[in-house]
Amino acid sequence: MARIGIDFGTTNTVVVASDRGRYPVVPHAADTAIGRIVRDIFPSLSAWDAERHRLLFGPDAERHASRGDGGGVIRSLKRLLRDWVGGGRVAHHVRPDGFDTLELLTAFAGALKDSLEASGLFPAHERFEAVVTWPANANGAQRWVTRTAFRQAGFDVIGTLSEPAAAAIEYANRFTQGDRPAARRVRATILVFDFGGGTFDTSLVRIDGTEFTVLDTAGVEALGGDDLDDVLARLFAKRMRLPFDDLSPLQRELLAQHARRQKEGIAAGGVRSLTLVPQDVGIKAKPCIVSVTTYFKALGDVVAPALDAVERLLAGPAASRVGVTAETLDAIYLVGGSSRLPLVSKLLAARFPGLHQVMTDKPFTATAMGAAIHAADTVTMHDILSRHFGVIRLADHGQREVFDPIFPAGMRLPARGSAPVEHRVEYAPRHNIGHLRYLECAAVDDSGRPALGVRTWSDVLFPYDPAIPVEQRVTPSDVQDREDLLGSAVSETYECDGDGVISVRVSRPDGQSRSFEIFRS
Repeated sequence: MARIGIDFGTTNTVVVASDRGRYPVVPHAADTAIGRIVRDIFPSLSAWDAERHRLLFGPDAERHASRGDGGGVIRSLKRLLRDWVGGGRVAHHVRPDGFDTLELLTAFAGALKDSLEASGLFPAHERFEAVVTWPANANGAQRWVTRTAFRQAGFDVIGTLSEPAAAAIEYANRFTQGDRPAARRVRATILVFDFGGGTFDTSLVRIDGTEFTVLDTAGVEALGGDDLDDVLARLFAKRMRLPFDDLSPLQRELLAQHARRQKEGIAAGGVRSLTLVPQDVGIKAKPCIVSVTTYFKALGDVVAPALDAVERLLAGPAASRVGVTAETLDAIYLVGGSSRLPLVSKLLAARFPGLHQVMTDKPFTATAMGAAIHAADTVTMHDILSRHFGVIRLADHGQREVFDPIFPAGMRLPARGSAPVEHRVEYAPRHNIGHLRYLECAAVDDSGRPALGVRTWSDVLFPYDPAIPVEQRVTPSDVQDREDLLGSAVSETYECDGDGVISVRVSRPDGQSRSFEIFRS
């Protein structure tokens, strides 16, 4: 068995192996017009090869995108998961009938596995035991579909981590250089600022030797490098006096790629102007220039929500409990490709003058490395559930609906290999069939109602009436009032595992029960 850490990123996916205290990045080879090249990344994109009626992934999809129809490209695969709830098809711009999200992600994970096997770093037919990362504020559907897809692709997913938690592990390893005795002496509280390609996450993490505890987390679901690229692409379009949205799909795709390359050049230093030769992206116009100053000015409002999230975290109850402020925090650790923009450090310094900033020297591999270290069983991580999970109940004899929280945000998740957290509810039913409507949210208001980041989960229908077999297919239209069932007792037993994936077992008095893994429609 080979143990690996997988950072499934919005722009690129990175895999790091765990090899007897060493953590090499797994290379991926690709054939290009200039020959065979090897890179540390596997692009997180797909493309539809209309001629052969097949999907391409990673470097193959990237090569197809550079020369084919931009409408045939599915970029930033992870962003497709934000609104996924147990079904639905996506990418209709690529193929009229679209693709099943789970099948698409499973195929991507399978292509990644093929690339790992071809890397030469592992023996033939080696099985991969993987720790997979996801955003700290990933909703329940994202967690379920990501873990399921990698398992269906043939990975043994032995655990998962939030991306900032993984980066915190790499942070400690960086300063101890893998020295285990030194690692056991590390004591620090850090704030991880993870600004990646598609999401922004920040987590407050306490490091106590080889024990890591996530104290609090916050984030912005729709903020990442893709958004920064979009700002620059639109500035270029404005310079050309062309409406960005009126460009063809291929032109927009090529312009976004060019904007990303120009943006990444800023981090290298010394760049004052960003240039575009329109013919290079299939547009007839004069060459144009956008100054870095103009670009950064346009980014101020875009990046501001990330700073607001840091401020909320440092002013929150978890920081207060451990006595942490911007001045007493040991460090803010900047990871993710977007954190490399000098603007980010400047804005952080202006908002939090006393904050000690540490920039990772591994902006694209830190998360995967932390996951690989965790896979090696040398550290213990205590993570938290980032969102409230609950069910809609009827109150006042069915006159109104209320939100009944089952697992609250901030609940400590069980450590890897530990038993799930359990919650049991018992009640007398008022209907022949229970229609359990689940949702999660980032916050609740003073009256206990979902307030922010509300996401619905797939519903569960369960027959309370003993005359109806529990496996029988029922619909919401079959639900009827049944006062005669009030004398019986129905129970719901919920389990939340270490990955934050939740299941429920509904039981009725005749001993019949049925289990549901949420999202499996």
